[in-house]
Amino acid sequence: MTALRVQIGENESEFARIEVTGANGDGWLPSQVTVRAGAFQGEFHSDLDCWAFARFATELRDLHKILKGSATFSTYERQLEMTLTGDGLGHIHIKAEAMDYAGTGNKLMFRLDIDQTYLPKILGELDAIVAAYPPPAA
Repeated sequence: MTALRVQIGENESEFARIEVTGANGDGWLPSQVTVRAGAFQGEFHSDLDCWAFARFATELRDLHKILKGSATFSTYERQLEMTLTGDGLGHIHIKAEAMDYAGTGNKLMFRLDIDQTYLPKILGELDAIVAAYPPPAA
């Protein structure tokens, strides 16, 4: 299967990108995370939980409807956390933190700004990941 990805931010200038490369089982997805923010850029490997993608898709769908409130991507090991907050006018502010190694890694805190026109593409990418790797039934 081809790797699936979701990208939050501009095409190549400022973004956080998650490329899911497969599944380890029990809901864990090996992923490559790439961040470009201002003068900073980097990438790291992480095993992300599939529940984070499903929760984020649900919250982002709600944010897209009213453009106000927030949607958060947060994983079990907190290696990547992003909160997208809408101002009700179509502006989406992103506050994020990436950690290169679970628990004890280096942290990068960054901010990005997008507008509502990015949300349908992000939702489509999230939906593809959730469809390919749905959370296991409890």
